[in-house]
Amino acid sequence: MKLHSATPGKVVCEMKVEEEHTNRGGTLHGGLTATLVDVVSTAALLYTERAAPGVSVDMNITYTSAAKIGEDILITAQILKQGKTLAFATVDLTNKATGKLIAQGRHTKFLGN
Repeated sequence: MKLHSATPGKVVCEMKVEEEHTNRGGTLHGGLTATLVDVVSTAALLYTERAAPGVSVDMNITYTSAAKIGEDILITAQILKQGKTLAFATVDLTNKATGKLIAQGRHTKFLGN
């Protein structure tokens, strides 16, 4: 995975799906998708004025289509809200060539006091 762009509260990364990223069906593994949601949303949270990574409180992912070996995907994380103790992020995984949504994640993090 490599960084594509970053602005405060928004990070976009790019990744080519390789064999080691796939399940037995040859498509992007759901567990790796969850990891990408976690890591890239945390990067977006670190790229805010507060720069606190927080700890996960809740994370959910909706899988809408498959990404196959050799396809380039974009992982776009956006901080929706950052309050005193909680932060909320959304993450879209899309096919870089077609723009088709692969998965969408929501991540809530506890930031502390």
